Amino acid sequence: MLFNSLVFIFAFLPVVVAGYWMLAATGRHRPRLIWLAAASLFFYGYWAPRYILLLVFSMTVNYLLAAAIQRLPEGAGRRRHLLIGGIVFNLALLFYFKYFNFFIDNLNALTGAGITIARIVLPLAISFFTFQKIALLFDVYRRKVRLGPVTEYVTFVLFFPQLIAGPIVHYSELAPQLADTPRLSAASRNILIGLVIFGIGLFKKTVLADTAALYASPIFDAARDGSMPGFVGAWTAAFSYTLQIYFDFSGYSDMAIGLARMFGVLLPLNFHSPLRAGNMAELWRRWHMTLSRFVQSYIFQPLSMPLARYAATRFSAPWAFLAVSTLAPTFLSMVIIGVWHGAGWNFVIFGAMHGLYVAIYNAWDFYWKKKRKKNPQRTGSKMAAHVVTILCFVAATVPFRAADVRVTGRFFGAMLGLGGGDIPWSTLVPLGAAGALASLAVGWSIVALLPNTQAFMTRVEPALEWAKWRKVAPAIVRAEWAPTIGWAIVSGIFLFFGVAFIMRGTTEFIYFNF
Repeated sequence: MLFNSLVFIFAFLPVVVAGYWMLAATGRHRPRLIWLAAASLFFYGYWAPRYILLLVFSMTVNYLLAAAIQRLPEGAGRRRHLLIGGIVFNLALLFYFKYFNFFIDNLNALTGAGITIARIVLPLAISFFTFQKIALLFDVYRRKVRLGPVTEYVTFVLFFPQLIAGPIVHYSELAPQLADTPRLSAASRNILIGLVIFGIGLFKKTVLADTAALYASPIFDAARDGSMPGFVGAWTAAFSYTLQIYFDFSGYSDMAIGLARMFGVLLPLNFHSPLRAGNMAELWRRWHMTLSRFVQSYIFQPLSMPLARYAATRFSAPWAFLAVSTLAPTFLSMVIIGVWHGAGWNFVIFGAMHGLYVAIYNAWDFYWKKKRKKNPQRTGSKMAAHVVTILCFVAATVPFRAADVRVTGRFFGAMLGLGGGDIPWSTLVPLGAAGALASLAVGWSIVALLPNTQAFMTRVEPALEWAKWRKVAPAIVRAEWAPTIGWAIVSGIFLFFGVAFIMRGTTEFIYFNF
């Protein structure tokens, strides 16, 4: 079931929200959480009921492992063994369902083994709940959290607003909120706030992202079929697709936060105007923020710390130390992010490009810090840095969208002007070149000028730890609001246009299977 589906908006959501607050009114804790968990299982199983068993199996094994780690005393060898076993278990499930076909295909290509297996259908959200469970095991192992009652753990795992595509929520962020008795006096306020945030997100997805797709998909599809889009057509498609994934994931993140707020729950911020960043490192801190947080805490740091100790004993040159302790684990972490998004060489290229971007920025920042010590007055151009960041990101969207490596190469060749183009790209898109230009102008103006959803909603604490992000990425045009009846009408307008564009026909969420 998708957030941008009529059955979700007009049937599932009203029933679940009404049932939740009716049970909350009784003052009983467990029925409220059981209702929420059962509704989330239905939400998950609506797409493929057979994978409910996989989700429940994974949830049960991880709970037993976390509980066993929690019971053992600090320093017990079995605690570490259980942690490693849990990580292996979760990664093995992820590898089998998401990467095993890719592995076999490449093994056959390299060796000619001719191994044939049935195509494995990717379970919904397996990447997200795998990382969530790994984070929980680590946090229990490090004594950062203690498991509460089973009902709270189950609801934490299954909570449908964050189940499909994040944010990747820590147990310490969600479980205490689920454990608190909801204030009935705040129910209508939370539902109104949630509806406004959800409505804005739905508008972004169905009106903005799906419109941008109309100007990206035909050109990418033509390249897939063997045509060369030409220099202007390739860049038009790349810039349009960048808008598509921007509003797609921004819209999804808003909808997830808005849905959780209808139950009085605040989720962590997951998207904060990343295309206003001045470098790629900052961009990734604000694009899929909880994924970047996970990779920083559970992949980069475990890689970087031992490499830093090794480099400190082997290298005296600062650049060599930087390369081993920071640049190498940064590159590898970004490749892992790329592969996490999908099983294919295109995703490896996507991750490697971003790994190079971030590593080059870190090296450049290191160089300029040394320069500024000698000449404090010398500074770089912020505008130039922003433009370079945008162009690099747009280029990296090509392998993310292209059908395969061959199409990626064809597209990059066109973007470099290495081909005249054998298709009139402007005939493929609505309203031709004028329509594409207008779509790009509107979309990028919204990205650059208007407040994002959380800035717009800043008076009502739209997300966890919003205060530390409030002054980051300010918009040229600013606006804030407090919940009133008037804004109930505004949310209705956003929902109206969102639903109208659903009727027109939509694409799936780009992050749907991740």
